[in-house]
Amino acid sequence: MENEFKDLLSNSDFILPVFILFLLAFWAAFALLGFSIFKIVTGAANFIFDRYILLVYTLSSQEKGTLEYKISFYKNLNASNKRKFECNVKYFITKKEFEGRDGCLVTSEMKLLVAAAATQIAFGHFPTIYEHFRRIVIYPDKYFSGSTQRYHFGEVQSNGVIKLSWKSFTEGAAIHNDGIHVGYHEMAHALKIEDSTLHDMEHCFMDKYALQNFHKYANERIRNYTEGTYMRNYAFSNSEEFFAVSIEYFFETPAQLKKHEPEVYNYLRTILNLDPLIHQNPVVA
Repeated sequence: MENEFKDLLSNSDFILPVFILFLLAFWAAFALLGFSIFKIVTGAANFIFDRYILLVYTLSSQEKGTLEYKISFYKNLNASNKRKFECNVKYFITKKEFEGRDGCLVTSEMKLLVAAAATQIAFGHFPTIYEHFRRIVIYPDKYFSGSTQRYHFGEVQSNGVIKLSWKSFTEGAAIHNDGIHVGYHEMAHALKIEDSTLHDMEHCFMDKYALQNFHKYANERIRNYTEGTYMRNYAFSNSEEFFAVSIEYFFETPAQLKKHEPEVYNYLRTILNLDPLIHQNPVVA
């Protein structure tokens, strides 16, 4: 009997079908059971990580006061959401290398405000630290980019660098209702790259169907663009700029955007998992 079994195993006509059947059975078991287990394990790991950063990463009273004074989104949050916002800001700061160029001296407050802009637009997907981006470069004013051969107020590079003009950043932050904020704009580009960077832990967190439909809608709007629309002309350069500019309006003038561009507002509400008109608890789900 043992010799017959050995002969059976040595028969390639037997081994290949059995191997295929084994793979199919394994795949079916994973599809039916394993995926749910994977989701449970991932969810548990995320829960533990969330609790960890909430316990470990804290801001000083002075830093909290700066956010309270300068960031209306943070000021309007309830206590538990403020705590989440604070620890995400601190976590972002500790994980990034900040560099000043052209004589710009990067201060602790500058780091705080850049991290707050990044945290704000990604708050519906807490915690998000833009893992792909390791370096934030800050210039005192607009700067000349060697890659594009023109002057910029901000720039997001696929190699993990975010560049900002501090003058543009502060001017945009100072006026809360003009739909212009270079911090939100560049972080919106960074968030899109982060979502699509598969080798990072942070990826595919935005609703992919809403994102696809948003870009279809944006491309249609661009094709039929005529001057005099609610959003500024630059939004209609391409669908990526339409996304970034829309986010500026979404946070700076949410009520007006919802009135004039309801489709855009609803898409962003789903994509970002946020409704900025619900001040104390803006996270949708």
